[in-house]
Amino acid sequence: MTDIVVTAIDIAIAHELRLSVPILDVVLRRGVDRAALTTELAGRSAVHGRARATAAIELADALSGSPGESVARVALDEVGAPRPELQREFHDDAGFVARVDFWFPEQGVVLEFDGRAKYTDASMRDAGTTAADVVYAEKRREDRLRRVPGVNGIGRFGWTEANDAELLRALLRSCGVPMVERSFRTVR
Repeated sequence: MTDIVVTAIDIAIAHELRLSVPILDVVLRRGVDRAALTTELAGRSAVHGRARATAAIELADALSGSPGESVARVALDEVGAPRPELQREFHDDAGFVARVDFWFPEQGVVLEFDGRAKYTDASMRDAGTTAADVVYAEKRREDRLRRVPGVNGIGRFGWTEANDAELLRALLRSCGVPMVERSFRTVR
């Protein structure tokens, strides 16, 4: 058995970002300091996987709301999107409007990562709430969010776009989120 820091760095060295970043997000959320991860990596003799582990530590964020959001953040980085603010809250005159997955403040763009489960899995809904109720509530939330000053656009994406760079780039272009050309597709 190894402790959480050692295990997290073992995974970051050995596995791609789409696996290691969600794990590191949870490790940070459990209160592990990023410096402890960096120190553990620095003490390793591994050459292969070091750059990937360094990138994973840099991308990791305790604010990530789900493994899907973690993978989506890796995908955004892979296509050269700017680093978004996570879990940004918006308010209007009536109070709290929404906490969004990704906020690009310079462009005024909100991106939401949507898996199918919240629409199709009854166990993820309040008792007596139908999938139609969830869709309707999401539409109302999004309409209200669009009226918040500074919000210029909202985009939604899911696993399909997170796993297809061209679809993700098309979504980002349509929302006005700039991308820089990367010299790599994924960090190995």
